[in-house]
Amino acid sequence: MKFNGKKVTVLGAGESGFQSALLLRRKGARVFVSELNNHRVDASAREALRTAGVSCEFGHHSWDRIRDSDFIVISPGIPPSAEIYRRVAQAEIPMWSDIELAFRCATAEIIAVTGTNGKTTVTTLIRDVLNAAGRSAVSCGNIGNAFSRVVDDLGPSVIAVVEVSSFQLKSVHRFRPRISVLLNLSPNHLDWHQDYEDYLQAKCRIFKNQSERDVAVVNRSDRECFERSRHLGCRVAYFDERDHANLDFAAVQKVAELYGVDPAVTQSVFRNFSGLEHRLEEVGTFEEVRYINDSKSTTVASLGWALSRVPKPIILIAGGRYKGGDFRILRLQVHERVKHLIVFGESKKLLIEAFHDLVPVQEANTLQEAMKFVESSRKPHDTVLFSPACASFDLFRDYRDRGLQFKEIVTKWHKALSPAGSR
Repeated sequence: MKFNGKKVTVLGAGESGFQSALLLRRKGARVFVSELNNHRVDASAREALRTAGVSCEFGHHSWDRIRDSDFIVISPGIPPSAEIYRRVAQAEIPMWSDIELAFRCATAEIIAVTGTNGKTTVTTLIRDVLNAAGRSAVSCGNIGNAFSRVVDDLGPSVIAVVEVSSFQLKSVHRFRPRISVLLNLSPNHLDWHQDYEDYLQAKCRIFKNQSERDVAVVNRSDRECFERSRHLGCRVAYFDERDHANLDFAAVQKVAELYGVDPAVTQSVFRNFSGLEHRLEEVGTFEEVRYINDSKSTTVASLGWALSRVPKPIILIAGGRYKGGDFRILRLQVHERVKHLIVFGESKKLLIEAFHDLVPVQEANTLQEAMKFVESSRKPHDTVLFSPACASFDLFRDYRDRGLQFKEIVTKWHKALSPAGSR
């Protein structure tokens, strides 16, 4: 598509909006950035937009200017319930996500990865396996490296492994990956989507434009994934526990097979994979107590996944901004594996209602206070699991900020307990 001279509004100036605006300017579009939060964008980002010739406003949305756009690039942080989203939809102005924009500019082959859990791990491992096999692959998208930021640097010989969210998929039109990967589906983001069905439909838009020349890699053991993949217009390659006990690895292995990667290369990458920061990350073991940072856990399903993978007895710290889902589906796991639950953030009352009759529960106002409760109740051989099962935006910038604060507190304890710290 030719963007030269097009009038485009970018709604939201977070990382995806910022990079989309710069990409559009490089393509010759007339770009207007409208950000409702006056404090979200720092001075350096504002200056970079101004230098690029991007007109901006902060603290409000000027509808008279927005409605004159040829199309809108909308931030994944703006839900359909927001007034500006509804006005754009009612005015029938085309609405694109940042991945739709980047796709329209891309020459690279695209592998797109989505699912409720495991997206970042699988995206990272696919990239690593392809690179180890001698292919040129780059991970981008919802992984923290915006597709729109790197797309101009990715030629036809490069494979873009793109992590995509339901928010982004909600506003795709022509986006078409060569290979799509659907890992799993369970209730998530119900504070953003109208209901669970709306979330499922958004996720499955990853298949929307795939043809018989493309491949969908789908988790056969997930009932919802299997049912929604039965009548696609592309070839479907299923994976399940028969391929690998770790379903994330099974998905990666299936993609590697499609590219003809030597299985020995794939297994070597798996053996050397140390995990991701903030996803079941081992912070350390101090005074025989193990500390695990799972700040990337923002859903009920991801908490269940974590509870099944760490040793008990568990002191669980959970809470934050509720994203939907039923905490009560974890009652058996909590009863069998958790010895003490510490809750904080906006969702703490929901967590108390779900589990108060199973385990001792304490309320904390901050993460620091939660960790003080840990300090007073931990015993040798306990596992302290920080797996919030909620979004971070009530008390933190994002899940990374939340995880870093947890690790900082644990590290300070360790230093205080060490001989050097006691002197």
